[in-house]
Amino acid sequence: MYKVSYPTTSYFRATGRVLLLVWVMGAGSAFGSEKGQGALNQALEAFTTRQQMADPLPEMDAGLAVEVQDLLVMNLAPDYGGVAGYLFSAAADQEMVVSVLLENMFTSSGATLDTAKGSEQIVQLGWMLRVRPEGIETVDAASPWYEYFSELIPAVIVRDSLLTQEQQGDWSAMTMVNAGVRYLVLGMPWVIAKGQGAVILTAPLEAMLMDNRGKTLAKGSSLSVDREALSVIKELRTKLSARGRSLRASDLVLLGPMGSGAQFGAVGRLTAEFSTPLGDRRIVFASRSPDSG
Repeated sequence: MYKVSYPTTSYFRATGRVLLLVWVMGAGSAFGSEKGQGALNQALEAFTTRQQMADPLPEMDAGLAVEVQDLLVMNLAPDYGGVAGYLFSAAADQEMVVSVLLENMFTSSGATLDTAKGSEQIVQLGWMLRVRPEGIETVDAASPWYEYFSELIPAVIVRDSLLTQEQQGDWSAMTMVNAGVRYLVLGMPWVIAKGQGAVILTAPLEAMLMDNRGKTLAKGSSLSVDREALSVIKELRTKLSARGRSLRASDLVLLGPMGSGAQFGAVGRLTAEFSTPLGDRRIVFASRSPDSG
């Protein structure tokens, strides 16, 4: 069973207490600059209203961009809950962008998800891993990377396209808006017993996204896209450590979405099919305009 909760779409509404927290956190921020506070306000407004930005975010060095992201996540916590895991994606220069996944971003197969008027939504396929309950640090350092995980979970990622066109692949801008991650739709997991990881996680993992007419919109067959899984895990742990974070017991990790994805909203109902050596899974979900009630 999942540790994360399965909310209704009401969890994804902005509330007044979020804006109050912006100023409380901003006043005590390490950067405390007008530029940093402006970037935070811009990122938070875009995320909560789901509107694509009219103007680009200011240029930020890596440390300040991460701090803006951390403050964004803190502001979202009253409605979205605590940290449940992390998602890796790549900027235009292939630098790793780490998105923080919050509890109420997750839902399950059969969900109906609100679209947004002010931005496009992109749907991507992915494979999620759950860190073993005893945690990574207890695993023998000589053990292969797949011994870190206890479950393989089929997943669909839905992102809001919040950045201006010129910043779509910019590492700093992607980081500040948490890469626009809005929803993660999970299927039923496969349990990875100790000793089974090599059989399951090094085999081809097929996934396909189809519209309601059966047309293929996206597909993939890799756990970590075009990078070796161990290198992604090592880099992720290094980046989290630099932020004072770590992969905790039962955290969820997605090592990279597969393919370019498809636009969400106009297609209505979507089906994602996943295949592993242990069998098949299916995720079905649909879009709904916020105006539909």
